[in-house]
Amino acid sequence: MSVDTAVLVEYGTRTVWALVVVAVALVAARGVRRATMRMLARNRAQANVTILLGNLAQVAVILLGVLGVLAIYTKDAFGWILTSFSAVGLVVGLSLQDILKNFFAGIWVLVERPFRIGDTIAVAGESGVVQEIAFRTTTLKTPDGRGVIVPNAVFMTSSVVNLTSFPTRRGTIWLIVDDHEKPAGADEILAVLAALPGVAADPKPTVELRSVSGGRAHYQIGFWAGDRDAIASAAIGALRARFPRGEVHGA
Repeated sequence: MSVDTAVLVEYGTRTVWALVVVAVALVAARGVRRATMRMLARNRAQANVTILLGNLAQVAVILLGVLGVLAIYTKDAFGWILTSFSAVGLVVGLSLQDILKNFFAGIWVLVERPFRIGDTIAVAGESGVVQEIAFRTTTLKTPDGRGVIVPNAVFMTSSVVNLTSFPTRRGTIWLIVDDHEKPAGADEILAVLAALPGVAADPKPTVELRSVSGGRAHYQIGFWAGDRDAIASAAIGALRARFPRGEVHGA
């Protein structure tokens, strides 16, 4: 067999194996994409996130197939190619590490969903309603109307309090009355709260006499409500009307 024939046979064999790798990679890429999208759909991820991550998984498998084809045709040069890819990847990774960190943290937030759009959260000293969850940042709207842009990496390293995870939240009010007058009864105070719509019946509101000092009795009133701040304001107004000589304020 001549040298030219041997070369043709060798490259013909490589081509056959390359075609096999391409076919397997294409089939596997479609399968991985479907599996990824099904998994995300079961976890109720957002539609755009489901499509994006499915496509990224498909591209990753195709890239592995491309590397396989390069390995078939290059043999000894394949190590050099991998080394080059690794060096470029290292440089890019170091230059964009903050962006990449926020990007992958954003994917984690969208997939795991520790909070959703519309939830009220507190993180890194800021609190507000989640307006948008992007891949790099999350936007909050604070109660005073400010827009706070939080890098998604913060959610991986800081404690996040989801203030709307549960249907009700506890509120606390202080009622201070003169001890020389007729003392305020717990039933009387509870009746004022029971008349307010929005106060949860379970857990029940509570009234505790915490201290008596300077001729004044200090009552701590606890309640649970869906819109805690609104109910607290209404309760303060109702208690002031019922005890006009007392002092009422939030915790």
